[in-house]
Amino acid sequence: MSLVSKVGRKRPRARIALFTLYTILTIGAVTTLYPFMLMVSTGLKGPTDQNDVSIIPTYFSESKELLAKYVDDKYSGDEGQIISTRALKSSDNAVDYGKFLESLPSEQWVAGFKQAPNQVTSRLNEKYQSWLRAKFGSIEKLNKAYIEENVAFQTVLPPSEALDRVTWKPMPGTKYTEWLEFKKTLPAEFRIPIRTTRMWQDFLKIKFKNRFEEVPAELRTSEASRFEELVIPKVIAPDVWQEFQTKVPDRFKKGTAEESFRRQYGSEMPIAFVESEHVRKFGTTIRNEFASRNYRYVVDYILIHGRAVLNTLIFCGLAILTQLIVNPLAAYALSRYPIRASGKILLFLLATMAFPAEVAMIPSFLLLKELGLLNTFAALILPGAASGYMIFLLKGFFDSLPAELYEAGQLDGAPETTLLMRIAVPLSRPVLGYLALMAFMASYSTFMFAFLVAQDQKMWTLMVWVYQLQTSAPKAVVMAALALAALPTLVVFLFAQKVIMKGIVLPGER
Repeated sequence: MSLVSKVGRKRPRARIALFTLYTILTIGAVTTLYPFMLMVSTGLKGPTDQNDVSIIPTYFSESKELLAKYVDDKYSGDEGQIISTRALKSSDNAVDYGKFLESLPSEQWVAGFKQAPNQVTSRLNEKYQSWLRAKFGSIEKLNKAYIEENVAFQTVLPPSEALDRVTWKPMPGTKYTEWLEFKKTLPAEFRIPIRTTRMWQDFLKIKFKNRFEEVPAELRTSEASRFEELVIPKVIAPDVWQEFQTKVPDRFKKGTAEESFRRQYGSEMPIAFVESEHVRKFGTTIRNEFASRNYRYVVDYILIHGRAVLNTLIFCGLAILTQLIVNPLAAYALSRYPIRASGKILLFLLATMAFPAEVAMIPSFLLLKELGLLNTFAALILPGAASGYMIFLLKGFFDSLPAELYEAGQLDGAPETTLLMRIAVPLSRPVLGYLALMAFMASYSTFMFAFLVAQDQKMWTLMVWVYQLQTSAPKAVVMAALALAALPTLVVFLFAQKVIMKGIVLPGER
C-alpha cells in the first residue's frame, strides 16, 4: 500500500515532497552510476587520454584528437620521431608515397604500431600473433620451432629491430627469418621508413648532450628550435660529417629510404599528409579499434588463464551451496530450540560483524595451513561457510513464522526435517534468495583472501588474475578489466531485483 494516497498526491505539499524525494533518489542513482560509467569510458581510452575524466572520449568527436592518438600509436609514443615527421616540408603525393613504401626492402623500414614501453598490447602484436596462429595452428608447434615456452599465441612478441643503430644485429634463428617473411605482408600504413635526417638529429642530440643551444649556427636553421626540427645542411665540416658516418650502419651507406624518395620524386616524404588523409578516410575503423583494444586484450588475458573462470564458477557455486546449508540449519536450530544462552549466542554472532574480514585472514591462513588445506577449494569455502549476519537474519525470519504451522505438521506426524524442508524453507525462499546473492557477490569479489590461501596459480580465481594484471598494465587496461569483471554482478543484480527487495522487505514486514 502506498504511503501517500492518490487523492493526497494532488496536494501541493505532497507534490513538492514527492518531487524532492525523487530528485534526491535520482542524484543518488547518478552518483552511483557515474563511477562505473567513468570506468567503462577509461577502458575505451589509451596512453594519451586515459587521465581524461570525460565520460565520452574526446577522439569520438574531434578529428584532431583522433589524429594525435593515431600518430602516437603508430610511433609507439616516441615524441622525438613524431615531432621530426611533423617538421617535414613535404608534398601531398600520397599515391606515389604508398607505392614507394610497398616497394621498399625490409631493411629500409621498421614496423609501426609496436608495443610502447608502458603498454601491454598493440596493433602490430595482434597482427603478428594472428599471422603466427594461421601459420602454426598450435602454440606447441611454435614453441618447438622457436625454442620458446609461450603459454599462448597472445604472449608471443615480435622481435625487436633497431636498424638505425650501428651496433645492432638481428638475432639469428627461425623466428627472425619468419619475422622478415611476416614483415613483407605488412601494408604501407605499418611501414616507417628509415631517414638519414632522423639519424642526423639523434647524432647531434648525443654529440651535444641534449643541449640544443650548444649546436653551432652552421648546423641548424633559423626556424629550428629543437633537435627534431634540424635538417642536414648542404655544407658540413668534413670532421663532423665523417664522425656522423661512423654512426650510420653499413646497410645505409648507399642511402636510406628518405634519400631514395627524394631522388625519385624530388620532394620530401609526405608522411604527415598521408597519415592525416588515412585518418580522415578510415576514421570510423580507427575509432572502433581504439575503443575495443583494451577490452579485447582483457578477454584474451582471461582466455589465456581460462582455468580462472572455472575456478571462480566452482568457488561461487560451492560458497552459495555451503552457506545455504549451514546458515539455515543454525538459524532454524536457534529458532525452534531456544536455550538460556540463545541471547549470548546471538550477541556473539553480531559481534563478528564488528570486525573487518582482514582481521581474521592471518588466523584463518594459519589454521588452514595446520589442517593441510591450502591451495584447495576447501580453503576458499570453509572460512566463510557460516555468517553471523545471515544466521541472525534467518533466525528472526523463522521466529516470525506462525507456531500453528509447526503444530499442524507435528499433529500429522511430520519429523523435524520435514517441518524444515516443507514449511520453513519454502516460506523463506525470498530471504534465502537474497542471502544466496550476497554469498555470490562476496565470493566473486574476493581476491586478497583467495590469493592468500591459494597461492598456486592453478587455483587462482578471476579476481586474483585481475589484481595481478593491475601490477603491470596501464590505467586504461585496468579499467577495462574492472568493467568486464563487474558485468556478472551487474547482470545478476538487474535480473534479481525482485528477489533482493523481497529478501529485504519481507523480514521487516513479518
